[in-house]
Amino acid sequence: MESKILTEEQYKILSKKLIDAIESRYKIIALNSLRHPHYILKKPVYITIEMEKDIVIASLDDIEAFAYADTEYEAINKLCDEISCIYEDLKNDKDNLGMLPRKWLAFLDEIIETR
Repeated sequence: MESKILTEEQYKILSKKLIDAIESRYKIIALNSLRHPHYILKKPVYITIEMEKDIVIASLDDIEAFAYADTEYEAINKLCDEISCIYEDLKNDKDNLGMLPRKWLAFLDEIIETR
């Protein structure tokens, strides 16, 4: 005997409320520039913006990079700086990288063009 906890209509309402709650805290945006004088993005990179109380967290999960700030604009700028620094560090030490950092460098080489 099958019993339903929610009606079809209740399920739809609950689903919409859950999606709205998640979307109010998280969003994914396209990053088109690193705002760096020597690096150009070959294609957009999708980053996550998370609102956590009074802090905004911007992250690029592909390379486990993140930045915190008071505003979305500041968090994105700090993330751009972080991505550039990670790229430079990885390039400068490419002969001594482990498996995961090598994957990060390959990803960054694929999306970043040096001027």
